[in-house]
Amino acid sequence: MDWKQKLQSAQQAGEKMVDQKTDKTIEENWPKIQQVFQEKVGPAALAAAKNDEQMLSLFKLVYAALPFPVHLAVKEEAFVKFCFSHRDRLMLTGEAGAGLGQ
Repeated sequence: MDWKQKLQSAQQAGEKMVDQKTDKTIEENWPKIQQVFQEKVGPAALAAAKNDEQMLSLFKLVYAALPFPVHLAVKEEAFVKFCFSHRDRLMLTGEAGAGLGQ
């Protein structure tokens, strides 16, 4: 393995670790994220749920309203990507939407 391959391998391993940490941080803060989404976006999200462009705007709005520690650990792009992959659960209330293992 030459130095370029070693460097690419190290970069990929580092990116995977960052993705795992990002997902973990989002999962730990999911109830807060869901609450902010429901309070700040609420009914507008139901109407926009099938429109990716509108959902992108909503996810960015929610990200801006999240606590500062989440901003330190999770970049906006990673948050938006995560929300798109879990958007069906964002409007759930109570215990049903709190866990990510559904």
